Amino acid sequence: MRKAAREAAAAALHWSGLGRAFELAARPSGAIILMYHSVAADDAAPFVDPRNRLSPAMFERQMAFLSAHRRVVPLSQLVDEIASGGTPPAGTVCITFDDGYLDNLTVAAPILEKHRLPATLFLATGYVERAEAQWADALHCLFKYSTRPVSADRGLLQRRLLEADRDERTRLLGELERQLVPAVKAPRLTMNWDDARKLRSRYPGFDIGGHTRNHIDLRARRGEAARAEIAGCGEDLRRELGLEPGHFAFPYERWCAETRDLVIASGWKSALGMGTAFRITPASDRFALPRVESTGSMTALRFKTSGAYPGALALLGLT
Repeated sequence: MRKAAREAAAAALHWSGLGRAFELAARPSGAIILMYHSVAADDAAPFVDPRNRLSPAMFERQMAFLSAHRRVVPLSQLVDEIASGGTPPAGTVCITFDDGYLDNLTVAAPILEKHRLPATLFLATGYVERAEAQWADALHCLFKYSTRPVSADRGLLQRRLLEADRDERTRLLGELERQLVPAVKAPRLTMNWDDARKLRSRYPGFDIGGHTRNHIDLRARRGEAARAEIAGCGEDLRRELGLEPGHFAFPYERWCAETRDLVIASGWKSALGMGTAFRITPASDRFALPRVESTGSMTALRFKTSGAYPGALALLGLT
Protein backbone atom coordinates (compact mmCIF):
# COMPACT_ATOMS: atom_id res chain seq x y z
CA MET A 1 0.00 0.00 0.00
CA ARG A 2 2.85 2.38 0.80
CA LYS A 3 4.46 1.69 -2.58
CA ALA A 4 1.15 2.40 -4.33
CA ALA A 5 0.81 5.63 -2.34
CA ARG A 6 4.31 6.73 -3.40
CA GLU A 7 3.57 5.98 -7.05
CA ALA A 8 0.27 7.86 -6.94
CA ALA A 9 1.90 10.83 -5.20
CA ALA A 10 4.76 10.85 -7.71
CA ALA A 11 2.31 10.97 -10.62
CA ALA A 12 0.34 13.77 -8.98
CA LEU A 13 3.49 15.78 -8.28
CA HIS A 14 4.65 15.38 -11.86
CA TRP A 15 1.42 16.23 -13.67
CA SER A 16 0.38 19.02 -11.30
CA GLY A 17 3.67 20.86 -11.80
CA LEU A 18 4.43 20.72 -8.09
CA GLY A 19 7.45 18.56 -8.74
CA ARG A 20 8.89 21.21 -11.02
CA ALA A 21 8.07 23.88 -8.47
CA PHE A 22 10.00 21.91 -5.85
CA GLU A 23 13.02 21.75 -8.18
CA LEU A 24 12.97 25.50 -8.73
CA ALA A 25 12.66 26.23 -5.01
CA ALA A 26 15.01 23.59 -3.59
CA ARG A 27 17.54 23.59 -6.45
CA PRO A 28 18.62 19.99 -5.71
CA SER A 29 21.72 18.38 -7.18
CA GLY A 30 23.00 14.83 -7.56
CA ALA A 31 22.67 11.94 -9.99
CA ILE A 32 20.26 9.02 -10.11
CA ILE A 33 21.40 5.49 -10.99
CA LEU A 34 18.75 3.43 -12.77
CA MET A 35 18.62 -0.37 -12.52
CA TYR A 36 17.29 -2.67 -15.27
CA HIS A 37 17.36 -6.44 -15.74
CA SER A 38 15.76 -8.07 -18.79
CA VAL A 39 14.30 -6.42 -21.88
CA ALA A 40 13.30 -9.74 -23.45
CA ALA A 41 11.42 -9.78 -26.74
CA ASP A 42 7.96 -11.34 -26.82
CA ASP A 43 9.17 -14.84 -27.70
CA ALA A 44 11.39 -15.05 -24.60
CA ALA A 45 9.21 -12.97 -22.29
CA PRO A 46 7.08 -15.86 -20.95
CA PHE A 47 10.20 -17.46 -19.49
CA VAL A 48 11.36 -14.39 -17.55
CA ASP A 49 9.97 -13.53 -14.13
CA PRO A 50 7.72 -10.54 -15.00
CA ARG A 51 9.22 -8.52 -12.14
CA ASN A 52 12.58 -8.60 -13.93
CA ARG A 53 11.41 -7.63 -17.42
CA LEU A 54 10.67 -4.40 -19.25
CA SER A 55 9.28 -4.69 -22.77
CA PRO A 56 11.57 -3.60 -25.64
CA ALA A 57 8.98 -1.01 -26.74
CA MET A 58 8.89 0.62 -23.29
CA PHE A 59 12.66 0.45 -23.01
CA GLU A 60 12.95 2.24 -26.36
CA ARG A 61 10.57 4.98 -25.14
CA GLN A 62 12.53 5.41 -21.94
CA MET A 63 15.89 5.64 -23.68
CA ALA A 64 14.51 8.18 -26.16
CA PHE A 65 13.30 10.30 -23.26
CA LEU A 66 16.56 10.04 -21.33
CA SER A 67 18.57 10.91 -24.43
CA ALA A 68 16.47 14.00 -25.10
CA HIS A 69 15.84 15.29 -21.58
CA ARG A 70 18.50 14.02 -19.17
CA ARG A 71 22.28 14.14 -18.79
CA VAL A 72 23.19 10.45 -19.14
CA VAL A 73 26.79 9.65 -18.20
CA PRO A 74 28.82 6.43 -17.81
CA LEU A 75 29.00 5.08 -14.27
CA SER A 76 32.79 5.44 -14.39
CA GLN A 77 32.43 9.15 -15.11
CA LEU A 78 30.00 9.61 -12.23
CA VAL A 79 32.26 7.76 -9.78
CA ASP A 80 35.28 9.81 -10.87
CA GLU A 81 33.25 13.01 -10.64
CA ILE A 82 32.11 12.51 -7.05
CA ALA A 83 35.51 11.13 -6.00
CA SER A 84 37.10 14.41 -7.09
CA GLY A 85 34.49 16.44 -5.20
CA GLY A 86 32.35 17.35 -8.18
CA THR A 87 28.59 17.59 -7.73
CA PRO A 88 26.51 16.21 -10.63
CA PRO A 89 23.60 18.47 -11.56
CA ALA A 90 20.04 17.28 -11.11
CA GLY A 91 18.94 15.32 -14.15
CA THR A 92 22.21 13.37 -14.31
CA VAL A 93 21.46 9.67 -14.84
CA CYS A 94 23.44 6.42 -15.08
CA ILE A 95 21.91 3.33 -16.73
CA THR A 96 22.77 -0.08 -15.28
CA PHE A 97 21.73 -3.70 -15.89
CA ASP A 98 22.04 -6.67 -13.55
CA ASP A 99 22.72 -10.38 -14.06
CA GLY A 100 23.69 -10.86 -17.72
CA TYR A 101 20.55 -11.49 -19.72
CA LEU A 102 21.21 -12.36 -23.37
CA ASP A 103 18.67 -9.70 -24.39
CA ASN A 104 20.99 -7.03 -22.98
CA LEU A 105 23.16 -7.82 -26.03
CA THR A 106 20.47 -8.53 -28.62
CA VAL A 107 17.82 -5.94 -27.62
CA ALA A 108 19.12 -3.32 -25.18
CA ALA A 109 22.55 -2.66 -26.69
CA PRO A 110 21.27 -1.69 -30.18
CA ILE A 111 18.69 0.66 -28.62
CA LEU A 112 21.31 2.27 -26.42
CA GLU A 113 23.63 2.67 -29.40
CA LYS A 114 20.83 4.24 -31.44
CA HIS A 115 20.33 6.88 -28.75
CA ARG A 116 24.07 7.20 -28.02
CA LEU A 117 23.64 6.25 -24.38
CA PRO A 118 26.27 4.58 -22.19
CA ALA A 119 25.39 1.81 -19.73
CA THR A 120 27.00 -0.66 -17.33
CA LEU A 121 26.19 -4.37 -17.14
CA PHE A 122 26.91 -6.27 -13.92
CA LEU A 123 27.62 -9.92 -14.71
CA ALA A 124 27.04 -12.83 -12.33
CA THR A 125 30.03 -14.62 -13.81
CA GLY A 126 29.17 -18.15 -12.66
CA TYR A 127 25.82 -17.92 -14.41
CA VAL A 128 27.59 -16.66 -17.54
CA GLU A 129 30.11 -19.53 -17.32
CA ARG A 130 27.21 -22.00 -17.30
CA ALA A 131 24.87 -19.89 -19.50
CA GLU A 132 22.36 -20.69 -16.77
CA ALA A 133 19.03 -18.96 -16.20
CA GLN A 134 18.70 -16.94 -13.01
CA TRP A 135 17.01 -18.95 -10.27
CA ALA A 136 14.07 -16.51 -10.17
CA ASP A 137 13.34 -17.20 -13.85
CA ALA A 138 13.79 -20.96 -13.38
CA LEU A 139 11.32 -20.90 -10.48
CA HIS A 140 8.88 -18.80 -12.51
CA CYS A 141 8.96 -21.31 -15.38
CA LEU A 142 8.54 -24.34 -13.14
CA PHE A 143 5.32 -22.93 -11.70
CA LYS A 144 4.07 -21.48 -14.99
CA TYR A 145 4.52 -24.65 -17.03
CA SER A 146 3.85 -27.29 -14.37
CA THR A 147 1.94 -30.35 -15.57
CA ARG A 148 1.10 -31.47 -12.04
CA PRO A 149 -0.81 -29.86 -9.17
CA VAL A 150 1.29 -27.29 -7.35
CA SER A 151 1.37 -27.65 -3.57
CA ALA A 152 4.68 -25.91 -2.88
CA ASP A 153 4.65 -22.49 -1.21
CA ARG A 154 6.19 -20.24 -3.85
CA GLY A 155 6.87 -17.38 -1.46
CA LEU A 156 8.71 -19.68 0.94
CA LEU A 157 10.74 -21.16 -1.92
CA GLN A 158 11.71 -17.68 -3.13
CA ARG A 159 13.03 -16.77 0.31
CA ARG A 160 15.00 -20.02 0.61
CA LEU A 161 16.48 -19.69 -2.87
CA LEU A 162 17.43 -16.06 -2.33
CA GLU A 163 19.52 -16.90 0.74
CA ALA A 164 20.84 -20.25 -0.51
CA ASP A 165 24.24 -21.00 -1.98
CA ARG A 166 24.61 -22.46 -5.45
CA ASP A 167 24.55 -26.12 -4.37
CA GLU A 168 21.38 -25.71 -2.33
CA ARG A 169 19.67 -23.82 -5.14
CA THR A 170 20.53 -26.58 -7.59
CA ARG A 171 19.11 -29.17 -5.22
CA LEU A 172 15.90 -27.26 -4.49
CA LEU A 173 15.19 -26.46 -8.13
CA GLY A 174 15.96 -30.06 -9.15
CA GLU A 175 13.52 -31.43 -6.58
CA LEU A 176 10.84 -29.00 -7.69
CA GLU A 177 11.34 -29.86 -11.36
CA ARG A 178 10.88 -33.56 -10.61
CA GLN A 179 7.68 -32.77 -8.73
CA LEU A 180 6.13 -30.39 -11.25
CA VAL A 181 7.38 -31.89 -14.56
CA PRO A 182 7.21 -28.68 -16.61
CA ALA A 183 5.73 -29.03 -20.10
CA VAL A 184 8.33 -26.88 -21.86
CA LYS A 185 12.02 -26.15 -21.61
CA ALA A 186 13.05 -22.51 -21.42
CA PRO A 187 15.33 -21.09 -24.11
CA ARG A 188 18.74 -19.78 -23.15
CA LEU A 189 18.19 -16.46 -21.37
CA THR A 190 21.71 -15.74 -20.12
CA MET A 191 24.83 -14.62 -21.95
CA ASN A 192 27.82 -16.90 -22.28
CA TRP A 193 31.39 -15.59 -22.43
CA ASP A 194 31.34 -15.32 -26.23
CA ASP A 195 28.25 -13.11 -25.94
CA ALA A 196 30.01 -10.93 -23.35
CA ARG A 197 33.02 -10.58 -25.65
CA LYS A 198 30.71 -9.68 -28.50
CA LEU A 199 29.06 -7.00 -26.35
CA ARG A 200 32.45 -5.48 -25.57
CA SER A 201 33.62 -5.44 -29.19
CA ARG A 202 30.38 -4.30 -30.84
CA TYR A 203 29.10 -1.88 -28.22
CA PRO A 204 32.01 -0.07 -26.52
CA GLY A 205 29.57 2.23 -24.72
CA PHE A 206 28.42 -0.78 -22.67
CA ASP A 207 30.80 -1.20 -19.73
CA ILE A 208 30.98 -4.48 -17.80
CA GLY A 209 31.18 -4.85 -14.03
CA GLY A 210 30.80 -7.61 -11.46
CA HIS A 211 27.80 -9.06 -9.63
CA THR A 212 29.45 -11.98 -7.75
CA ARG A 213 29.86 -15.40 -9.30
CA ASN A 214 26.58 -17.00 -8.28
CA HIS A 215 24.27 -14.13 -7.37
CA ILE A 216 24.59 -14.94 -3.68
CA ASP A 217 23.03 -12.87 -0.91
CA LEU A 218 26.20 -11.48 0.67
CA ARG A 219 24.46 -10.62 3.92
CA ALA A 220 23.55 -14.27 4.40
CA ARG A 221 26.87 -15.71 3.14
CA ARG A 222 29.82 -13.90 4.68
CA GLY A 223 33.43 -14.73 5.46
CA GLU A 224 35.28 -16.95 2.99
CA ALA A 225 32.11 -17.64 0.97
CA ALA A 226 31.61 -13.93 0.36
CA ARG A 227 35.29 -13.37 -0.41
CA ALA A 228 35.24 -16.15 -3.01
CA GLU A 229 32.15 -14.67 -4.67
CA ILE A 230 33.51 -11.11 -4.75
CA ALA A 231 37.16 -11.74 -5.59
CA GLY A 232 36.33 -14.70 -7.82
CA CYS A 233 34.01 -12.57 -9.92
CA GLY A 234 36.89 -10.17 -10.57
CA GLU A 235 39.18 -13.08 -11.48
CA ASP A 236 36.59 -14.35 -13.98
CA LEU A 237 36.30 -10.96 -15.67
CA ARG A 238 40.08 -10.68 -15.86
CA ARG A 239 40.50 -14.19 -17.31
CA GLU A 240 37.66 -14.11 -19.84
CA LEU A 241 37.44 -10.44 -20.84
CA GLY A 242 40.79 -8.98 -19.88
CA LEU A 243 39.10 -6.56 -17.48
CA GLU A 244 40.45 -5.42 -14.14
CA PRO A 245 37.85 -5.09 -11.36
CA GLY A 246 35.94 -1.87 -11.95
CA HIS A 247 32.41 -1.48 -10.66
CA PHE A 248 30.53 -4.00 -8.53
CA ALA A 249 26.85 -4.43 -7.68
CA PHE A 250 25.69 -6.29 -4.58
CA PRO A 251 23.08 -8.95 -5.48
CA TYR A 252 19.61 -7.95 -4.31
CA GLU A 253 21.25 -4.65 -3.25
CA ARG A 254 22.15 -6.39 0.05
CA TRP A 255 25.42 -5.55 1.75
CA CYS A 256 26.96 -5.09 5.18
CA ALA A 257 30.15 -3.54 6.54
CA GLU A 258 32.04 -6.82 6.17
CA THR A 259 31.12 -7.40 2.54
CA ARG A 260 31.70 -3.73 1.70
CA ASP A 261 35.24 -4.10 3.07
CA LEU A 262 35.74 -7.28 1.01
CA VAL A 263 34.78 -5.40 -2.15
CA ILE A 264 37.40 -2.76 -1.39
CA ALA A 265 40.04 -5.37 -0.53
CA SER A 266 39.35 -7.16 -3.83
CA GLY A 267 40.24 -4.04 -5.80
CA TRP A 268 36.84 -2.86 -7.01
CA LYS A 269 36.51 0.91 -7.62
CA SER A 270 32.90 1.27 -6.51
CA ALA A 271 29.91 -0.77 -5.42
CA LEU A 272 26.17 -0.34 -5.78
CA GLY A 273 23.87 -1.43 -3.00
CA MET A 274 20.82 -0.70 -0.90
CA GLY A 275 20.50 2.80 0.53
CA THR A 276 18.05 5.66 0.95
CA ALA A 277 20.07 8.70 -0.19
CA PHE A 278 19.24 8.08 -3.86
CA ARG A 279 20.83 11.30 -5.14
CA ILE A 280 24.52 10.60 -5.77
CA THR A 281 26.79 13.44 -4.60
CA PRO A 282 30.35 13.79 -3.25
CA ALA A 283 28.91 12.85 0.17
CA SER A 284 27.77 9.45 -1.15
CA ASP A 285 29.65 6.31 -0.13
CA ARG A 286 31.34 5.08 -3.33
CA PHE A 287 31.03 1.52 -2.07
CA ALA A 288 27.31 1.66 -1.27
CA LEU A 289 25.73 3.73 -4.04
CA PRO A 290 21.95 3.22 -4.09
CA ARG A 291 19.95 2.72 -7.27
CA VAL A 292 16.40 3.39 -8.42
CA GLU A 293 14.64 0.39 -9.95
CA SER A 294 13.33 0.80 -13.48
CA THR A 295 9.60 1.08 -13.97
CA GLY A 296 7.13 0.43 -16.76
CA SER A 297 5.62 3.88 -16.28
CA MET A 298 6.93 6.82 -18.29
CA THR A 299 5.49 9.20 -15.70
CA ALA A 300 7.43 7.47 -12.94
CA LEU A 301 10.63 7.54 -15.02
CA ARG A 302 10.26 11.28 -15.69
CA PHE A 303 9.68 11.98 -12.01
CA LYS A 304 12.39 9.69 -10.62
CA THR A 305 15.06 11.11 -12.92
CA SER A 306 14.06 14.71 -12.22
CA GLY A 307 15.35 16.93 -9.45
CA ALA A 308 12.07 16.46 -7.58
CA TYR A 309 12.89 12.88 -6.58
CA PRO A 310 12.94 11.93 -3.77
CA GLY A 311 12.83 15.31 -2.03
CA ALA A 312 9.28 16.21 -3.02
CA LEU A 313 8.04 12.85 -1.74
CA ALA A 314 9.91 13.42 1.54
CA LEU A 315 7.85 16.53 2.14
CA LEU A 316 4.77 14.29 1.99
CA GLY A 317 6.32 11.71 4.32
CA LEU A 318 6.46 9.12 1.53
CA THR A 319 10.15 8.29 1.11
